[in-house]
Amino acid sequence: MSRSPLAALEEGGPDLDALTRRVIAVALVALALRLVLLGDRVAHFDEGRVGWWTLHFLDTGQFEYRFIIHGPLVQHVNRVVFAVFGANDVTLRLFVALVGAALPLAALLFREHLRDDEVIGVAAFLAANPLLVYYSRFFRSTLLVAAFSFVAFGLLVRAVDERSVRYVHGAVVFVALAFTAKENAAVYVLCWLGATALVVDHRLFRTGSDESGVEWLRERVPDRETVATYRARLPRYLGHLGIAAVSFFAVTLYFYAPRSPDPNLVGFWQGVTNPTAFPAMVGRTVENVVTGYEHWFGGSTDPGCRKDNLVDGYLCYLGRSLESLSGYALPLVVLSVAGFLAERWARSRPRLVVLFAGYWGFVSVLGYPLGTDIYGAWIMVNAVVPLAIPAGVGLAMVVRWTGDALHADAVRFGLAAFVLFLVVGQVAFALSTGVYLDHSGEDNTLVQYAQPADDFRPALDVLDERAESHEGTDVLLVGSPYVRDTPRRGGIEPRCSAISDTLPLQWYIETHDATADCTANVTRAEAEIAAADPLVVVAPTRLTSQLAELLPGYTRRTGGLRTYGSQAVFFSKTANATAG
Repeated sequence: MSRSPLAALEEGGPDLDALTRRVIAVALVALALRLVLLGDRVAHFDEGRVGWWTLHFLDTGQFEYRFIIHGPLVQHVNRVVFAVFGANDVTLRLFVALVGAALPLAALLFREHLRDDEVIGVAAFLAANPLLVYYSRFFRSTLLVAAFSFVAFGLLVRAVDERSVRYVHGAVVFVALAFTAKENAAVYVLCWLGATALVVDHRLFRTGSDESGVEWLRERVPDRETVATYRARLPRYLGHLGIAAVSFFAVTLYFYAPRSPDPNLVGFWQGVTNPTAFPAMVGRTVENVVTGYEHWFGGSTDPGCRKDNLVDGYLCYLGRSLESLSGYALPLVVLSVAGFLAERWARSRPRLVVLFAGYWGFVSVLGYPLGTDIYGAWIMVNAVVPLAIPAGVGLAMVVRWTGDALHADAVRFGLAAFVLFLVVGQVAFALSTGVYLDHSGEDNTLVQYAQPADDFRPALDVLDERAESHEGTDVLLVGSPYVRDTPRRGGIEPRCSAISDTLPLQWYIETHDATADCTANVTRAEAEIAAADPLVVVAPTRLTSQLAELLPGYTRRTGGLRTYGSQAVFFSKTANATAG
């Protein structure tokens, strides 16, 4: 008697083994962690800036790679998301959240090298680590480049396992996606080269037999017959190399190439539909990419952390990175060290995948603080993702110790169980406080300075209700910190606004389809208010009393536009309020 479809689904389907079903269950938990209250946090400066440009792309059809907002992938994806579901804080972060939720599935790529419990441990860390969860709920490309690079590495491992070139082509596509997500994908390639060198050195140092590394290597030098076989296969190898190169070029060109609705201008679709325009389109794209990479890799920047030299700045950033790791990734880091050392010292034949991931992750902890000039805990995403592999090994090791000691050694069982209790407790506490309850607090080391401290969105609700029927300026920014001396010639609107002090306000103004203007002082604001009758007026709090006289009956709220300081006052027009 055949099973019903429902019964087959409940058992995980005929093609899913137990390990796959368990990892899928972990991924579903990851999905829930990322989607719950996804729009609760007010947008960060970076989220608002990229979100605004994405809406600009959607509204005008014009796109250009702007290196200051990093890779173009998210703009292309969110342009579709906004067109289908509308633009708000949930849809803004949805794509990154879904990628972060799917990341635990990548643990299955290493199943030939890890035990089942270790695969589940890797998936669990990728699913529930608070730092990864926080930045999976953040419209920024750091999580994307880490996830795509991790999957590409896993596919290369599968290619070696199965001697299948299809995994290589898949890895090339994911590497290309990593490059379209963020420029530091180039750093991942350098990390892989360094980790490969260390793994090769380890393999030559410990050959697994009495022979030396040189002897082991000499035995693997191909003989004439093998060389002849490789020579005969050379056209096929070159063909695959050509396919890989074309795949990488096609993916990166698609996302980096400019777009324009004007058929007479240089754009992607003009280039692919008109062979004569293709070279100009490629040339423009390459020029933009070279400019962007020269900016990010062109040399040292300000050391940051208010230090006078690069060394002090690096130590400051490294200290802050370690503080973030200790608060929100301590179990992962400790167990990754334990898993790595156990792999390297306690196994007669260490698994090279575990060692590779350990080298990759540990170097990232030390290296990324050197390459940043504005601190954000997001840089540690680049280290935490690869460290999930040795951490999963370490977690499985502790779980096995606990099980083995259950009926044998009460003291050993108690210690192991206590370690597991600390791991679960720390993760649960850090998730609840750092990700959900205090997602914008000054004491939360996951929070970057440009995150608004307070939720000012209720002050803008009047725009939803009345902006469409309102005839004057909807939002007026008042005060010299919020206003440029000369308006920008293009870019984020209102062009008179100083985005360094006002983003993400422009994102919210745009999502409400509202108009905005600026005035530098209260004297000029009086005439502007009388003429435009704005629905919302935003100013530094030092101007509160002066503006209150001009805006009788307006509802007044205050909130920080940054994690600390930068207090703003929001005047929202009520039904019976009068201006001027």
